[in-house]
Amino acid sequence: MDDLILYIHIAGLALAALGMLYADSQALAWLRGKKDVLLHQHILRAHHVVSVALSLIILTGLILFWPMRDYLLGQPLFWMKMAFVGALVINAFVIEKLMHLPTRGSFASLTKKQKIPLMLSGAVSAASWVGAAILALVLFW
Repeated sequence: MDDLILYIHIAGLALAALGMLYADSQALAWLRGKKDVLLHQHILRAHHVVSVALSLIILTGLILFWPMRDYLLGQPLFWMKMAFVGALVINAFVIEKLMHLPTRGSFASLTKKQKIPLMLSGAVSAASWVGAAILALVLFW
């Protein structure tokens, strides 16, 4: 049963990666000016895919965590990984607040005050996904 949960956990990670690749490719085209605006339904779909995948990863992670809880709770790397996961959850709400911006105009038309949260959110997302993945590999392999 644990193997099945692990495979579902990894499938959730793959689904999140696909959603992020799509969202990031759209965002990069918008940032570079190749697209003036992005379609709201496309942004929303990508956000939902990544959010559902993150929820699946968290749920299966809790199931995998439970038998190892005594060991993991004493591991600083585990707590760092959980900080990255927490940042991803918080950032999902931030993204939900910011995702209307690319539907209203070009990146170049945004003020600096509008651009900074977008760039910070992207950096937090990238660092958190990569950090959580690396720490998972270090902790479990």
